[in-house]
Amino acid sequence: MNYGDRLQYALNRAGRSRKQLAAAMEISPQAIGMVLNSAGGLERKLSAINNEKAASYLGVSRLWLLTGEDEPDRQPQKIAGVGLDALIALLPENDTLLRAQVFAQASQLIISAVVDSRKMQARATGSRAEKQP
Repeated sequence: MNYGDRLQYALNRAGRSRKQLAAAMEISPQAIGMVLNSAGGLERKLSAINNEKAASYLGVSRLWLLTGEDEPDRQPQKIAGVGLDALIALLPENDTLLRAQVFAQASQLIISAVVDSRKMQARATGSRAEKQP
């Protein structure tokens, strides 16, 4: 079973259409169709971020959707206290482009979270200062 087959299985199981999935992911139904039909004779997959969105929307395991490993219903365990290096080590060793992309995306998310946290702290500090006489 290839990626497109797993995606079709998940769509059928969830009772959703490719149009509904595309709308939920904010991508075109044609993009979903290309994955489902392995356009150009090549197996096509959604990006890592869109794989996450699709798995969540369809209620299946991200790992199963991406690789076929695990069970469709198994949801990932929460990973606490694991460094980014350890998570990247789970990726195929010879796929340096994928590793670089994942590292860049993770770094961007971490930076955004830090910036958001600092903004919230600044707002909270500012509102406390305004309340004091």
